[in-house]
Amino acid sequence: MKKIITMLSLVVISIMFIVGCSDSKKSNELYIGNCPDNMMIGMGKKYFINNLEEGNYEIEFTAKEYDYGVLKKEHVLYKSTIEHSGNNNTFKIGVVDGDEPEHSLKTIINDAEYGGYILDYLKDGYDTGIAMSILDKDKYFDLDKQVAIAVYSIGGENRSTEGINIDEEFEIGNNNLKDLVVYVKLHKIK
Repeated sequence: MKKIITMLSLVVISIMFIVGCSDSKKSNELYIGNCPDNMMIGMGKKYFINNLEEGNYEIEFTAKEYDYGVLKKEHVLYKSTIEHSGNNNTFKIGVVDGDEPEHSLKTIINDAEYGGYILDYLKDGYDTGIAMSILDKDKYFDLDKQVAIAVYSIGGENRSTEGINIDEEFEIGNNNLKDLVVYVKLHKIK
């Protein structure tokens, strides 16, 4: 009986150790999370990138434009080199549409807005109605890979708009007339 209890205890402790080690790995991975400071004019969203090491990075915001699920255009909204100091390990990013007469999309790095990339897509959205899908939960990602941070959608038939869940891997469906997916990518410069 003692052998069985000892074996079971050993198995339980081993499982706890394995699960504990796999969870602790994520504490060093990059993840994007919602920023409570989301005060902005226009339709947009700010996020924190957490666990970003000190150093220089190339940051690139791109937008991919789809018509009924088919990729039509790709836009580089903003590309720059940034320096991230080691004072904290979080970094703020985001995207917001400009005022209606501008029909532009601006990127946010920390609390500064950049760009103002003019898109006919936004004009169509202002004329017919536009919806925005955002990340609702933390999302882990790797350097040098694009991560979706927002989707602007224009409804299809009957002007109904289907939301897109970008928290997980996703595909653009053919239910919306148009979708504009905004991505961010970070590359560490050595």
